[in-house]
Amino acid sequence: MTRYFMRDTPLRQMEQQMMTPPNFKPRGHGLYHPGFRYKPKDVDCRHCTNFDRKHPCPLKQCICLEERIETGALDLTEFVRDCFCSEMGPQLQKRLQDYLDHRSINFFLGDAHWKRWKHWRDRYYRMSDRNKAALFLLTAYEDIWRRVIWKFDSEGFDFQSVRLSGIQPELYSVYQAAKAISIGSRNITTADLASPELVTDEAFQLIICALLLAKYGDAILNLERKTGDIKQ
Repeated sequence: MTRYFMRDTPLRQMEQQMMTPPNFKPRGHGLYHPGFRYKPKDVDCRHCTNFDRKHPCPLKQCICLEERIETGALDLTEFVRDCFCSEMGPQLQKRLQDYLDHRSINFFLGDAHWKRWKHWRDRYYRMSDRNKAALFLLTAYEDIWRRVIWKFDSEGFDFQSVRLSGIQPELYSVYQAAKAISIGSRNITTADLASPELVTDEAFQLIICALLLAKYGDAILNLERKTGDIKQ
């Protein structure tokens, strides 16, 4: 029995195409196109099945997030405002606006931060987005990380066993934000975030990025990678 049922019929080419594995690269000569790439116009919100001109989007997370990032149709500032808009008070709104006006949003503090987060994220790849965001904060500084490194697994963090004695005061808000994101506590509030005395500018940036990770997942990092900000 031959492989193709339609071998000697006009339908043979269609059958061969249907039986070809996805992304199959044919042997021999000819050009190979790896796959379809979206353009910004393809991922316009007007084409979404949830789009309603008279009402805001009802989704908690965009179903075309990765495609919209790939096309460059979005920017980080849009995500930041969306992440905070539901609970921003006037003081936090002012600080956030000042931050967006005068700084670019960079997720990682440097190579050491990136490598620590990536290594342990890959090791515990089944972590929830909330715990990945907490891991992002906890790997930012060596002083915090050495206290936490053996206090977690893919299920989360054992914050009860972490000892904070002697920690630098400016790092305390980063640790408390990680704990709040991971377990949903109120260790740090929007009022704290609005205060430069309680949360330094660097910590403020890290916490914003962690909240984006918790809400949108790893896909948000692709947006920064498109701009070349991440140091790998």
